[in-house]
Amino acid sequence: MGKSLTKNVRPAWAMPSIPRGIRLGVGMGVPLLAACWVLADRLSGLPDGAWQWEVRHELLLAVVLLAPVNWGVEAFKWAELMPYSPLIKRFREVLYGTAWSLIGPFRMGAVVGRVGAVRKVHRNHALRAFATGSAAQWWCTITGAGIALARMGFALPALAVIGLSTVTLGLYFGWSPRFWAFLRNTPISGDWGHTRRIPAISRRRTLILSVARYTVMLTQFMLALQAFHHMTAQPWLDQLIQQTAGSAMTWGLTSLAPVPLLGDLGLREASALLVLPTTNPQDVTAIVGATLSLWIINLILPALVGLGWQWNVTRIRARRANLPL
Repeated sequence: MGKSLTKNVRPAWAMPSIPRGIRLGVGMGVPLLAACWVLADRLSGLPDGAWQWEVRHELLLAVVLLAPVNWGVEAFKWAELMPYSPLIKRFREVLYGTAWSLIGPFRMGAVVGRVGAVRKVHRNHALRAFATGSAAQWWCTITGAGIALARMGFALPALAVIGLSTVTLGLYFGWSPRFWAFLRNTPISGDWGHTRRIPAISRRRTLILSVARYTVMLTQFMLALQAFHHMTAQPWLDQLIQQTAGSAMTWGLTSLAPVPLLGDLGLREASALLVLPTTNPQDVTAIVGATLSLWIINLILPALVGLGWQWNVTRIRARRANLPL
């Protein structure tokens, strides 16, 4: 009995715990307030003519056509980690998780939606699979951000981010340094702990697919910027380099911070305005138009498809369950 009484006693040197509600409020409130400040600062005072977009519809159509490729690669990744059902079923689960991701912060919505669409017997494995896919995609975003920082001339931040990328890659493939024994029982390392329960061959293929998806997302963002005539006065090579680096930094900033609801809406626009060049008012509104278009194409439309698809499957299952044998 004495042992059980002393088990929950906190040591004198321990840091005081912060209530969960405060942590959630700070985690979502601070990025949201920062995003509002950036948007208000950059968008206030723009002339009316800056909002008269001349859109290159052929480039915007290319962004739309790449959306199924984007989510198709994610479906292949999910099928690699969950090899129990046909690919078409995994595609439906991915899109349904996308719908839930719009209403849940910290990827909680995507977890609930995607894992909830899986058979109950496979849900524990689905949690590990989702953690593995998320960890691999997060590694891509921070690695891309580190390379972009180096290209922009920020040597020390780039070195720090690349160092973080190297450590996380080692943890992803099973490296167990001494500090891991301390971190593995904390909420910070939840994804990596689940990842280690997935076979190494699947983790390697998942990482390759994550790099492919990251490349598709960067291409979509750059095409959207071109569609809204961002940096049209610059030489095409300078334009390409700066947009590539800015797109990578945008994804990196949104992945390094706890995000608000609605699929990063507001936070991504603010991040893009911070890191992409804006030589005139038209560049500012071009960034806003590109990010909002990408939000609709890559999140809203797939979410609607996923909701409708899952609802139809659920309706069919319920109808079959009521049929007499």
